[in-house]
Amino acid sequence: MLLPQDRAKSLCLEFALADIKLTELEFLRFLRLDQLLLKNLESLDLTRTDPQRLLSKHFVDSAYVAKFLGNPGVLLDLGSGAGFPGLPLAILNPSWPIILAEPRLKRLAFIEEAIDLLDLNNVKIYPHKVGPNFGESIQSVIARDFGSIADILELVAPILAPQGQVFLLKGPNAPAEVREAQGRAIKAHYTDLTAISYQVGSLKRSLVKTAKITPKEAVVNPYQSLEIASPKNPRFRGWLKLLTGRTQRKAGETLGLGQKIVKELLTNHPDLLLGLIAVSPRDLEGFPVSRDTPIFFVRSEIFPELDPIGAGPPIAWLKTPEIETWDPTRVNQKPFLLIPFQDPNNVGAVIRAAAALGPEVVLLAEAASPFHYRALRVAGPAVFLTKLWRGPSYRELPFLERDDLYALSPRGADIFSWDPPENPGLVLGSEGQGLDSLWPESQKLSIPMKPGLESLNGGVAAAMALAILKAKGRL
Repeated sequence: MLLPQDRAKSLCLEFALADIKLTELEFLRFLRLDQLLLKNLESLDLTRTDPQRLLSKHFVDSAYVAKFLGNPGVLLDLGSGAGFPGLPLAILNPSWPIILAEPRLKRLAFIEEAIDLLDLNNVKIYPHKVGPNFGESIQSVIARDFGSIADILELVAPILAPQGQVFLLKGPNAPAEVREAQGRAIKAHYTDLTAISYQVGSLKRSLVKTAKITPKEAVVNPYQSLEIASPKNPRFRGWLKLLTGRTQRKAGETLGLGQKIVKELLTNHPDLLLGLIAVSPRDLEGFPVSRDTPIFFVRSEIFPELDPIGAGPPIAWLKTPEIETWDPTRVNQKPFLLIPFQDPNNVGAVIRAAAALGPEVVLLAEAASPFHYRALRVAGPAVFLTKLWRGPSYRELPFLERDDLYALSPRGADIFSWDPPENPGLVLGSEGQGLDSLWPESQKLSIPMKPGLESLNGGVAAAMALAILKAKGRL
């Protein structure tokens, strides 16, 4: 293996022999790309080319054809592999919008790292196999040693704009492939094929050109979107962290899973939406998505990591509403529930019951976030329809000296015989939190149950207690 300084000299020499003059920035970017490629060559199975021939076979060959492309418009690099020819073309032509299409995960991870390392703002990734639902308006397609000419032309015909160009980098046998492609009636879609021969070092190469002559038939993606190709993507990793309660609460953001909650957010709370996460444009059909909504298309293989409950796309990425702090000294204007539940499902169930019957909800310090994805899944739109407060620890409640707080306890008085005051507070889950020994006997209530059953689910207990308040005219 050549030392870095020798590798830099070789890079200079190879480009000079091809009569390609590099600026200082272009040279540094090519050198960084080369070092990154050598570092990951074997572990990521990027190419079978001998490291000594990488510079001429991949770097120079990819860069050389830029002189034949003119102004390609949006350029799709089909089957980009480790980023060739797309990355060299992007380095030399920073004004060209280039899309690298590559479905293989290891190579996607490399491409993402390379784009970040080289600070290439003109490059996007399409992390799937290219098909008729590609969803972009493509003016040009380029492919390097990727399939037969005829197969490629048939593949890209539905996504290529009228007069769009196709550039295929081939070996010395290109004339035979050209004859075969012409024989497959491609004239219905393309102009005659032209082959340009050139040589890079000892490599004899051909560039095959043609242009589209029929109208474009692809489904156009109308959204401003970004592709997330790798699970190592920083934004993707950030979303994964939002699936944990502590990170979600600290970030002030969350993920909404399930079509019902997503539609509710889009319709009634668009100000909370930071973006939508989907796999393809078709996932957004039937949703009221505005054109300025940020859309993130995630590779289908990694999407399930963001969807632990299998709700399916799209997922809403949203900022969570602020929750005011509850003042224990204030006089409440309506009944309220105080909940310490650490299970997000129980928190969501209580909020759903509260939305149906009308009380406010005080989330005690121990309670799970109401915006945890599981709580959102259970509560649905109810989380935005219920007045929520952030309260103290459950341990502080017995010392507030309020005679309108009642704890549900197996050792309390029968709640059906209870004569509630105006706007009482019901503390749920107290028996599991050890409040019985501190709570006044006169302020304990129980829901009678058959022998052998110790307690009810938090959501069920809340619904029953609220139904009793409703029946007694307090709601």
